Amino acid sequence: MKIVGVLSRSHSSDDLVVFVDLKTAWVIQGLGHGHEDIKKLNDPTLVLNRTESNVAATAKLYHYNEITNKNIESFHFHGDPTVYPITAVIAVPFDEKSGTILQGRYLSKAEAQQIVRPEEVIDGLLQNIFRIKSVMDAVISVVAVATILAIILVFVLSLRLRQGEIQTIFKLGCSRMTITRLVAAEIVLIVLVSGVLCGAFMFAVNLYANDLVRMLFIR
Repeated sequence: MKIVGVLSRSHSSDDLVVFVDLKTAWVIQGLGHGHEDIKKLNDPTLVLNRTESNVAATAKLYHYNEITNKNIESFHFHGDPTVYPITAVIAVPFDEKSGTILQGRYLSKAEAQQIVRPEEVIDGLLQNIFRIKSVMDAVISVVAVATILAIILVFVLSLRLRQGEIQTIFKLGCSRMTITRLVAAEIVLIVLVSGVLCGAFMFAVNLYANDLVRMLFIR
């Protein structure tokens, strides 16, 4: 089959699908096929049985593997199309009453199909997502506080381990303010480098956020 159009990216699940009509989907599933007109075949190796009302072909009959304008009329289906698979149907009622009546027809426990309102399903999913987001925000806040305390602890331990170095600088004639400035400069440099690296990482994640979500979460 030939691609007749490519839609603009919508950053939704539609970006990963191919839109075809119902009969084309059945052909893809193998429920329909196209081949040469068996009534016009003269090769005895291709005809298994011939009667006035029917012609049975052998397995050697060539089946088309591409739908073109020339062979599209030869594609057909065997069996009862009313039992062919349809996984979902979008029903648009004329009014609220018609929608309610239609939904009531699928409330039986013995009914194999179900009818749902997209708004209600999406609202339920969003509520669950927001609940998870609240939990994740709380966890991230706790982790952030623990990280800040850990960083403070590292700096305090580092200063304690460097007491000899600080004493040497003091004995060389540097004032306490100078020592404070040196330590503060080191901390500022560490924070700046960390901030630049974190900013670059966040920029890259934000730039490829949609692709990362599809790769990691949407299968």
